Amino acid sequence: MSEEKEREARIQALIEGKVPVELAKGKLIVLIGSWVLFIFIGVLALLDLLGPQAALIATIFSATLYGVYAYIVPCIILFVIATAAIVGTVWLMIYLLRRHGYSLLKFSIIFFVILEWVIFFVALVFFGWQTQLIFLLLTAAVGTILAVLYFTVWKMRLELAGGILTITGQVTKEEKELLVPGYLKVIFIGILSMFGTIIGIDLFIHMVPPTGEIFWWHYVVTICYFFLLFLYLYINTYFFNAITTAITYIWYRKKDPTFHDGVAIATYQLPDIAVFAAFSAIIRVIRMVLQSLAKKSGTKPSWTGGGFRLADGIIGTVWYYVNYFTLPSIVIEDVKATTAIKRSAHRLFDNWVDVLLKEWGISSVFNLLQFLIIILFAGAGALFGALISWIYGLDLVVLIIVGVILFLFMSTLVSKPFLNLLNDVYLTFLFGFVIDKESNFKYENNLPAELNEKLREWFAAHPAVRRCQKCFAKVPEGATSCPKCGAPYP
Repeated sequence: MSEEKEREARIQALIEGKVPVELAKGKLIVLIGSWVLFIFIGVLALLDLLGPQAALIATIFSATLYGVYAYIVPCIILFVIATAAIVGTVWLMIYLLRRHGYSLLKFSIIFFVILEWVIFFVALVFFGWQTQLIFLLLTAAVGTILAVLYFTVWKMRLELAGGILTITGQVTKEEKELLVPGYLKVIFIGILSMFGTIIGIDLFIHMVPPTGEIFWWHYVVTICYFFLLFLYLYINTYFFNAITTAITYIWYRKKDPTFHDGVAIATYQLPDIAVFAAFSAIIRVIRMVLQSLAKKSGTKPSWTGGGFRLADGIIGTVWYYVNYFTLPSIVIEDVKATTAIKRSAHRLFDNWVDVLLKEWGISSVFNLLQFLIIILFAGAGALFGALISWIYGLDLVVLIIVGVILFLFMSTLVSKPFLNLLNDVYLTFLFGFVIDKESNFKYENNLPAELNEKLREWFAAHPAVRRCQKCFAKVPEGATSCPKCGAPYP
């Protein structure tokens, strides 16, 4: 079989949810080795920064620990209770999504639309009409218009989003290995970001002379360092996201994925992931420079800083939406990063109603869950803090404050990464459905059978943009082959 035929067969297998690649152990070893080396350099930079103060800091820490010795056991008890509570909350969120995804979506949309109007009218009553209220009014009005559209004209897309939300909870329950890349991403990116900052500070201290005079090459070195740091962070972020995408997509195609499958596909696509990360790092550096210029424009006309901030916002927003489907395209369609970016841009315009619903409606579900977790855990932390204060006879106020802080910290530490994981899973399912539309529902999927049938009927009556799975060209309605490459369709 020729190399081109092998590639076509591999792409077809990936789209069907199979795993036609082996684990690239060499690439994985290099990536893991880079983690060890980066953390080692970060530790050396930290020790260099602390220097002779390290012993003093250790002494102060020991003295502080001794001073709060009486509170150690109560704090451990609060920690255990908070951990058990957040684990239970995660499973409750999975249950709600699996059983009531569509209802939860509709409730969240209505809740936030009402909340936006309440905020507007409360601000109007207390502060009177001001120009700043225009933003609140527009937000509430746009939210109301979108809600009406999705409950009427775009109701089928709302049902689709509810169905995807339901299987998002289902796959998280069935494929618990999804939790591994979801939480590893948060842990590793947090650690790498921390040590990256430490290395940068240490580098800057050694680079700048005692006089404090800064030359042009200092800026060049700083920008180069941040580019390399952002590149490394993006490579690792996209790598873990690719594992999640691969596992989720395989399940969407009614296959039984494993963590090994996700890692195998992610390591195979690592070179193109690195190219995409390089583009993202360049954009991030440009935005960082614009943000810095905006902060330094305080002595200049106000429009100068506003212009930099506007440019930063436009670049960030455009880059985010243009690359909405870039990573799933790299992982699943086995295309180069540049090709994936082009396809993502086309798909954004082809599926803007579904993208808008995800960014507005699905985000409202996750925001509502996060809001409820914060409120409930703050109350629970205060309650258990007061209870343990009464049991141990310790200061009530101190333990209430500790309880609230500890519970909120644990809830954020666990729920935020979990909600980010749900967001990544939802995006992968949406991408899978986009491929279904483009291929005229050629492949089987794990959407609920009743919803799947309704969607097929609806899109038969309202044809979507259809694309060739080989060259991505548009295929006219009723055509049996691609007009560009001649490949059979669907």
